Amino acid sequence: MPVLLATTATQALTTLGALALASVAPKAALDLGVSAALIGYQVAVVYLGAMVTAPVGGGMVRRLGATRTSQLALWLVAAGCLLSALGTLPTLAAGALVIGFGYGITNPAASHLLSRVPTARNMNLIFSIKQTGVPIGGVLAGIIVPPLTLALGWQAALVVCAVMLVGLSVAMHPAQRAWDGDRDAAAAVFSRPLESIAIVWRNPILRWLAVSSFVYSGVQLCLAGFLATYLVAEVGLDLVVAGTILAVTHSAGAAGRLAWGWLADRLRSGTAAMVALGLLGIAGALATAAVSAGWPLYLVAAATALFGFCAMGWNGVFMAVIARQAPHAIGAATGGSLTITYAGIVVGPAAFGALHDHGGVSYGAAFALLGIGMALGAACVAQARRNIP
Repeated sequence: MPVLLATTATQALTTLGALALASVAPKAALDLGVSAALIGYQVAVVYLGAMVTAPVGGGMVRRLGATRTSQLALWLVAAGCLLSALGTLPTLAAGALVIGFGYGITNPAASHLLSRVPTARNMNLIFSIKQTGVPIGGVLAGIIVPPLTLALGWQAALVVCAVMLVGLSVAMHPAQRAWDGDRDAAAAVFSRPLESIAIVWRNPILRWLAVSSFVYSGVQLCLAGFLATYLVAEVGLDLVVAGTILAVTHSAGAAGRLAWGWLADRLRSGTAAMVALGLLGIAGALATAAVSAGWPLYLVAAATALFGFCAMGWNGVFMAVIARQAPHAIGAATGGSLTITYAGIVVGPAAFGALHDHGGVSYGAAFALLGIGMALGAACVAQARRNIP
């Protein structure tokens, strides 16, 4: 269906823009003369920007329309890629912030569009299909950006990403009038911007789910943001092979989103699926931490794929549960929940990078610690389940 295709493509390309630099962190860091772990802070800045715009995403959807809001997200991420391509630390920081401004409004817009499509029986799967855009964007980052970096440089690779983002926004334009028929040009965008967070915090189910997403999202972005650097710096793989393993991991995450969404619909319980993936993710974290230079590539890929299947597989089910719990305020509840989700992404990669740079913790040991994060996330979802009638 066109709406699902458009929302998935938007998610994929905005994620590509957010993760492009992380996929070539060792090369970019070498050119800039900084530690590769610094890219973890770049990812944190992206999601700091997302935290700013997510709470007003529902207001933008009401005022501009969900399609126009999606186009605005694509334009902002493209602008951030171009800023980053200027190749200095200040422009990287500014570019990351602008990318985050765009990324923060993608999900409220997509949830608004998709809420009119699925039936109650397949909602988890529909939202999970859309959320495969995140690992698809990671696959694109792993497959496209490293070869472009070796051929043209990482700055040129970011420009290519920007062109792809603008191209999708142009392709979506013909549908804008039909899909944005419910917009209200007089709606306020910035009035009571914290109300979306209050909606989440007043509801114990939404509150515990949001806290679980804080933990799960931090783990997910540590995996996406540091895996290539870990494989190059400690396992001894070259950049292209590491990028390929990263792409395999994101592919497993895409498969995980579909599988966990299907399972949630069969169980008729998204929260049960979220607990299960958290527990299995502990094994994935420990397997990834155990990778060493002597392992054959297929075992390295299998270990990281297991982790990706769980740590990148929860988002669609999470979105569907939020939509079920707040059917009359989907945009606001999604934006408020994602503000807390993005806070986890700000904290997680920054803490991971600080553990390595300042705490003397190896990348492998830090990946093992992510297993604790998966356990905590599962525990929070279990608390949410206790409040469901």
